[in-house]
Amino acid sequence: MKIRDIERTALFKKLVRHLGCYQGDPTSQDLEKMAENRGRMLLVIRTRWILLLMLSAYGLYAGSLFFFSRPGSPHATIQLAMPAGILLAAASFNLFYQLFYRELSHLTLSNHLQILLDILVTTSLIHYGGGISSPAWAIYPFLAIEAALLLERKRDTWLFCMATILAFGILLVAETSENFSPAGFSPSTAGLSQGPIYSLLLWTWTAFMTTAMTIIASQMIGANRRKELTLKQLVVKDQTTKLYNRSYFFKELNSEIQRSIRYNHVFSIIFLDIDHFKEFNDAYGHLEGDRALKELAGILRKNIRRSETNPSYDIDVPCRYGGEEFGVILPETPINCSADGTCIENEMHAVAFAERIRQEIESLRIQGRKITVSIGIASFPDHGNTPDELVKAADDALYLAKSSGKNRIFIAEGKVEPQNGISSSGLNTGSSYPWEAPNPESSELFADEP
Repeated sequence: MKIRDIERTALFKKLVRHLGCYQGDPTSQDLEKMAENRGRMLLVIRTRWILLLMLSAYGLYAGSLFFFSRPGSPHATIQLAMPAGILLAAASFNLFYQLFYRELSHLTLSNHLQILLDILVTTSLIHYGGGISSPAWAIYPFLAIEAALLLERKRDTWLFCMATILAFGILLVAETSENFSPAGFSPSTAGLSQGPIYSLLLWTWTAFMTTAMTIIASQMIGANRRKELTLKQLVVKDQTTKLYNRSYFFKELNSEIQRSIRYNHVFSIIFLDIDHFKEFNDAYGHLEGDRALKELAGILRKNIRRSETNPSYDIDVPCRYGGEEFGVILPETPINCSADGTCIENEMHAVAFAERIRQEIESLRIQGRKITVSIGIASFPDHGNTPDELVKAADDALYLAKSSGKNRIFIAEGKVEPQNGISSSGLNTGSSYPWEAPNPESSELFADEP
């Protein structure tokens, strides 16, 4: 920030602090609320620019018709100057809010002030736009949306709603008196209250206001949807690894079971656990432990299948099950090759996926130390027909992998028949893939870490 900006900010804070409505030393909770308030303020500021642009465009068009309907009349110039001046004043205070919205977010009454200014501007536009016959009353619903968006308390929103109704009512009553007659341009004062020109004006106003409402609604709904998506991610994702959490894992697992029953599909789940993770945490600290978890999560995300359609979504579901244990749901994925041992090129198999993950994690070095994982695999319907049965089968296979020396893959016990050197309880020591015979030279891959 430049020195001039700092001085300007300091002067602004000094001024408003004397008003007793400045939050000078906000707590962390206050800072979070102010950040949300700044987002809403920026949305309203953008909305106001859109509305001012539409009103200015309509004013130029309608004002031209009004001016040329009375050529050479100085009164016509004055009548057009008042609405133009009001729009210029509104643009000025909107620019002020845009330049100082960060500082204004510390003011407890900044949102109330801008709504009051908008009510004043709108009511003035109605008066100087022909009074009761002015179409500018259609701006009032925008103010209701603004109040609902900016104000936290429902009571305040209703108070401003009543203030808007009261302001319009006072204006109408005042204009019935002889001393406060409507001023400015309107179709009736210009003698354009009927005929094709009036119809064209009415259509133009409706088109501009509908366009403005569409743009504004799209902005607000889009911002709300983005916020909902952020909140959803916070609910379903683990904040350390950014993978899905345990509750989402069971939700998707149950959904995948129902889908597989309906369409007669198979799917697999894998559980993996970091070997010697407690010792790693004790030796290098929890920050390095978190780093290891994040690196492992990155490998899982890199290897899962993902649809890049709009909107994109994960086909496989990687989750942090708890602690250093992870799970992945692999829809429509058999556990390995066919019963005769043949494998189709590029076909997805759970064991091939697990082995790829195991090898990539083994190649990691954190603080110069090798990280390895043990993996258990289960498949629907071979190893269970319910979430609990599948989880227990995969967890039991994981336990066997860890108790048999770690850094290896085991398939759950069940209906899986032995094939190509693989027992129904898992891969034999030294076997890298389910369709390969055990390779004694590769046994070091599965050895315990010294």
